[in-house]
Amino acid sequence: MDKKKLLLEKLTKHADYVEMRKGHKIPTSGFVLQGKLRTSDSVINPNVARYGLTCSKRIGNAVRRNRAKRRLRSLVTNVLPGSALEGWDYVLIGKVNSTENLPFVILKKELSAALTKIHDRSDSELEKC
Repeated sequence: MDKKKLLLEKLTKHADYVEMRKGHKIPTSGFVLQGKLRTSDSVINPNVARYGLTCSKRIGNAVRRNRAKRRLRSLVTNVLPGSALEGWDYVLIGKVNSTENLPFVILKKELSAALTKIHDRSDSELEKC
């Protein structure tokens, strides 16, 4: 059974990143994943998942931050189209030393596991309502 690949869009507005703070947060050894289900009254296409990347100055100078962001961007293009859900927003936050130094295979496994945890948390919260 072939799983349909999901369309991805980039988060571009500061307000979108601020809104993500209200969502779920899953820390891993290589990055922090924030995820949030968009509200139904949103004007954004409900059939896409959106993502954002953040690497603060704590990561290091511009060269190190850019390397970390390139690795996170590559993670997104490799993992999210198959594992993300429609109507969700995700932000990956780089961590000092680990985002740029951990093997890429480990980062991919961590992102897949973190996505599963975030979606499970959301499902359990919806059942409580």
